[in-house]
Amino acid sequence: MAVTPREVVGREEELGAIVGSLDPERLPSTAVVTGAAGIGKTTLLAAGIDAASALGYRILAARPAETETQLSFSNLSDLIGGFADEILPELPPIQRRALEGALLLGESEADAGDRTVAAAFLGAVRVLARDGAVCLAVDDIQWLDAASLAALRYVLARLDQEPVATLLAARGALPESVRRAVPEGRLRTVDVGGLSVGATHELLRGRLDATFPRPILLRIWETSRGNPFFALELATALQRRNGTLALGEELPIPSNLDELLRARLDGLGRDALEVTRVVAALADPTATLVEAVCGGARLDAGLAEALEARILELEGDRLRFTHPLLRSAVAARQTPARRRSLHARLADAVPSAEERTRHLGRATAEPDNHVASLLEEAARTAQARGAPAAAADLAEQALRVTPPSSRDDARRRLLLAAEMHSRAGDATRATELLTGELGGAAPGDERATVISHLAHVETSPEAARRLYQEALDEARDDALRAQIHLSLARLSCWGDGIARGGQHADLAVAAAARVDDVALRCRATAVYAEMHFRLGRGIPTARMEEALALERSLGEWPLDEGPAEVLLYQLVWSADTDRARELVLELRHTVKAQDDPALQAGALWWLGLLEWRAGNWEAAERYAADAVDLRTQLGTLMPPDEFPSAIVAAHRGRIDDARETAHRSIVRAKAENIGIAQSGHGWVLGFVELSLGDAAAALPHLRRSYEFRNPVMLEPAQRVELGDLLEALIAVGELDDADEILETWQERAGRVDRAWALAILARSRGLLLAARGDLEGAFASFERALAEHDRTTDPFHRARTLLALGRTQRRAKRRGAARATLEQARAAFEQLGAPLWAEQARAELARIGGRASSRDELTEAERRIAVLVAEGRTNREVASALFLTQHSVETALTRVYRKLGVRSRAELAHRLAAKT
Repeated sequence: MAVTPREVVGREEELGAIVGSLDPERLPSTAVVTGAAGIGKTTLLAAGIDAASALGYRILAARPAETETQLSFSNLSDLIGGFADEILPELPPIQRRALEGALLLGESEADAGDRTVAAAFLGAVRVLARDGAVCLAVDDIQWLDAASLAALRYVLARLDQEPVATLLAARGALPESVRRAVPEGRLRTVDVGGLSVGATHELLRGRLDATFPRPILLRIWETSRGNPFFALELATALQRRNGTLALGEELPIPSNLDELLRARLDGLGRDALEVTRVVAALADPTATLVEAVCGGARLDAGLAEALEARILELEGDRLRFTHPLLRSAVAARQTPARRRSLHARLADAVPSAEERTRHLGRATAEPDNHVASLLEEAARTAQARGAPAAAADLAEQALRVTPPSSRDDARRRLLLAAEMHSRAGDATRATELLTGELGGAAPGDERATVISHLAHVETSPEAARRLYQEALDEARDDALRAQIHLSLARLSCWGDGIARGGQHADLAVAAAARVDDVALRCRATAVYAEMHFRLGRGIPTARMEEALALERSLGEWPLDEGPAEVLLYQLVWSADTDRARELVLELRHTVKAQDDPALQAGALWWLGLLEWRAGNWEAAERYAADAVDLRTQLGTLMPPDEFPSAIVAAHRGRIDDARETAHRSIVRAKAENIGIAQSGHGWVLGFVELSLGDAAAALPHLRRSYEFRNPVMLEPAQRVELGDLLEALIAVGELDDADEILETWQERAGRVDRAWALAILARSRGLLLAARGDLEGAFASFERALAEHDRTTDPFHRARTLLALGRTQRRAKRRGAARATLEQARAAFEQLGAPLWAEQARAELARIGGRASSRDELTEAERRIAVLVAEGRTNREVASALFLTQHSVETALTRVYRKLGVRSRAELAHRLAAKT
């Protein structure tokens, strides 16, 4: 069981553990939420209480404050005071008097003793539990007054068969006395750590309606350690400063946190402060390095004080702050002059060339071309190792100290900084730099270079295409023209058409051949091979192997938009899943090590698509969601990015999610003139209708998808809409149109021997022959389809071929064979998690026995779900109300839609209203 209230972000696993302790079969039980202040314990506990309330638990809750620790039984009154009239008459006289005294309800002021009150508290809980389950909930248990804590321990130790669930939250570890009170096997501890980067992003977007460039988001996350409270406070302070930071500037610390940090830091002596400043400025502070900067005597005295004050901690030789907020506070509390002086000293001490150069840049206040050159070299080193954020910082430092007279150097460094900012996820800063440079750029190559960089940062394909074309009109240099042609070739799938893309690829290869640039020639060959594949001519193996060998030899694998990326594209879309998986996992490992978020997002997107095709839909859903999350953080999310998410939702029967994602993406794709995205998401909408058994409703979506793709996608295995379009055409009787499409694509798929497409086309041919009455020809075609499926790894389409074969066998009165075939199809669909298609197989099986499947008989569970959905509740709200997982609601809802013959929530509401 799991409930995910709206306000809980990134805590699904922890919340699942809490809700699991509420299972009636596990009572009595105790769940304890532990973690640091502000980490989200209270939010989780509140969500657990909501879940308990939804299950019908009676809630006894207390939230003690630190100021109440000396007030005996104050928290006991919070827990049961509201039930006194119900409880007291049921207790023995001595316990009743004791409890009245503890709750300050009686006239007697006699002290009955803590043990008697504890026994009365146990009796009270048992009285309340006679009529149903009870949830005892205490937040911040460390602030419980001693008498209430003793009473709670007494109760926990003596609960036996009572239906009582206890939910506790504790800062740090659970008090050992409470832990010992709970019998073995009944205690579940839920440790709450920091949120992930993605969850922090969602938290800030949901609570503050704020999004930040990914480098700043990472700084908020790192400084807060994923603590929701600290992250919100830091983000709020940053919002007050327009959400931006100057070069080298620290995050602003809000006043409430600053007061706490000042209280920690103001008491430090001079030597301790100096040690903390050095540690704050170093990328990898060690005691040895700090000693080299501060001197041995100062280190010994200052380090001892900082360690004792819990400002720093020492692990081996490495030093670090006990919390990153302390590092930020120390770094911010320095004058510019003191900061430059410190960086100058560090530049002479650090062993790493890149860090030495960074400190040298921070120490330099006036223009200095020598320092600027060193910084540029360090930036390119960081770029080569795949660290765009570090490269952007170094390049901007180089730009800052470049003399005004060195215009060529300044422009080169600005372009590098803009490119690295864009790759790191700060497109706003990249655009700001480039737009400022464009006004002063001379006509010709200089202006073309800046425009092409602006095009690269642009997230709208149509706007990018216009900018590249403008740059091409200005450019004269062969290397520059080759690069622009490469970009235009890749953009061709968004609008120009694949034929135009092939022309740009040919021009790029010709221009690159006139230039002594191995990496450029390597990219040109790769894009030529990509266009060759898109044109339906297969993979040009010899040229790809040549380009791949060249790429590996360059020492910067994988090249951005190079042969490895193109080969991955070809393998995934040609349905060569095993080779594609091997390559994408290698790429993902490499780009994760390089910390390049743009390439990481790309690898995750391909993994989502790949695992969907391979039938591993849970993994596909996870990868697709991670890709969307990362691209949202980068600010580069486009309609195609949600394609794998929409596909998986549709195949898993979550039709509302699939429709919502597809419709949203189509609206954006139309606004940005991205035809391929309109096609992909249009296919998703058609597939949903076909899954529901409505070929007529599916056909318009599938026709549009097919027509959009024809100019830009001639590779047969890319045409995911093809089999659905053919099935819909045949189902509505448009057999001649289906025949014509079959002839066209049969020849294309045969030419490149694409087994995945050949299997689907053979299945479609079988459906067409059966519709024309040629049953023997149909059976032969289905057998050919199954033989082709044996050469692929797509279990979903194999199951669909079995379903088509079983239907045809049933119609041919071959009932025994039909039953066996349809059982195989049903089992395959159920194993995949394709409920709509499993339902189609079950319906066919029911018809074999002469019974029409019931479409209007809901189970009681399905009826409850249908009623709540018809009321307008979301799947998440239904899951919370019925104490189910969201996935269970989604799966049941697909069955409800099919049984009632409806296709949307609105139709469901109308249908149920008509029946009442």
